[in-house]
Amino acid sequence: MENSVDLAVKTVEYATSIGASYCDVRLEEAKTTSLRVSKGSLEASGSSSVTGLGIRVLVDGSWGFVSTEVLEWDRIKEAVLKAYKLAKSSSKRKLKKVKIAEAKPVKTRVKGNIKKDPLNIPIEEKVKLVMDVDKVLREYSLVKDDRVRYGDVSYRKIIATSEGSEIIIEGSRIRMVIYTVAKKNGILSPAYDLIAKSMGFEIFKKYDPFKRAKKVAERSSRLVDAPVPKGGLKTVVLDNDLIGMIVHEAFGHTAEADHVIAGTVLSGKIGEKVGAETVTIVDSPGPSYSYGWTPYDDEGVEGRDVVIVEKGILREYMQNRETAAETGMNLTGNGRAENYGYAPLVRMRTTYMDKGDWSPEEIIEDTRDGFYLVKSLHGQSDMNGVFMFVVQEAWEIKNGELVRPYRGVTLSGNSIEALLNIDAVGKDLVLDSPGMCGKLQWVPVDGGGPHVRTRLMVGGER
Repeated sequence: MENSVDLAVKTVEYATSIGASYCDVRLEEAKTTSLRVSKGSLEASGSSSVTGLGIRVLVDGSWGFVSTEVLEWDRIKEAVLKAYKLAKSSSKRKLKKVKIAEAKPVKTRVKGNIKKDPLNIPIEEKVKLVMDVDKVLREYSLVKDDRVRYGDVSYRKIIATSEGSEIIIEGSRIRMVIYTVAKKNGILSPAYDLIAKSMGFEIFKKYDPFKRAKKVAERSSRLVDAPVPKGGLKTVVLDNDLIGMIVHEAFGHTAEADHVIAGTVLSGKIGEKVGAETVTIVDSPGPSYSYGWTPYDDEGVEGRDVVIVEKGILREYMQNRETAAETGMNLTGNGRAENYGYAPLVRMRTTYMDKGDWSPEEIIEDTRDGFYLVKSLHGQSDMNGVFMFVVQEAWEIKNGELVRPYRGVTLSGNSIEALLNIDAVGKDLVLDSPGMCGKLQWVPVDGGGPHVRTRLMVGGER
């Protein structure tokens, strides 16, 4: 792969020689494994090895992007010419010319902190692990549907730019989805968990899949007898996962600069109050084990912490090179692409609410009447910050104690109102809300936060 650096640089030099004012190239190699088990049977098993080159050029204020899987020089030259022609053609119709913020040239190599590369783990060992985790789910009599999915990727990525950057990033990611549906008297009770990090096979020492599977099966089995709550505006205590969901899904997307430019609830609000004084929200390129680990983005910009909200005040947006130039703000390292076949967009990495000074127990004990909400199932939100999430589990709080579980709970509201109404922030910061975030393309992200208390609409769905 080292010789591939020369190929990437050669591609950039050719693009500028034919008239591109800027060019960046991503040469990527990825090897993957995927497994799916249900009801004790291996339903799907596959592996792949993919190599490709993504070429982006800026010509007369317009982008041209082309990718190729054929790394022969004649084919690469054809791809560069095609990207150039696309940009040239687009520039004739484009009223608003693209400008990009300058980035300091970097020559570096970054390796993830991988102890057991999944490439070196026999497929038989991976299959056995997934089958054994599924077996735990099937030990629960009320569980009528069980699924365990496993995936890993080991990758190398080279980023070269016409400004002189040459960056090599190497790493691995592993994910395991554990899903159950319990059934009793016609009532269905789903539950799931996701283990996903930028780690090797050592991930399963830190995040025990058997304990996770047991919790998932117990949750779905326990809630099959639980009632659905009556709706209304309630005091709610959110666990680490749910606050992570709100911070990412309902708030974070509205702080991505391309969305901000188009118009969101946060447009034009830098310096304004958007949360309680105890609220600080950060998007980070790390830590190295995070599923959203991005030491350098796909434009060759070094990642840094973006303090989106500091003590309740909106401070900055997440940027790529184009939006940073348009808004006149600093680069943040948020230009990310799904792979070499896509051009970078403004994307989150590891987005979380920072810790406060309450213990989770103190928050519960201090709550007279409300709900403790645990883990999200799915949901949706818009650019106005309006959201609705389905919660996996809820417990009614009475006089500081958890008294009764509920199922089928929905949580809805407005992200800014939710942040403004926070009156307790825990000190138990947990970064374990990973996922694949979709925004025209898919990228791995992570996040989380501490337990928090706020007021939101709670409802029930049967």
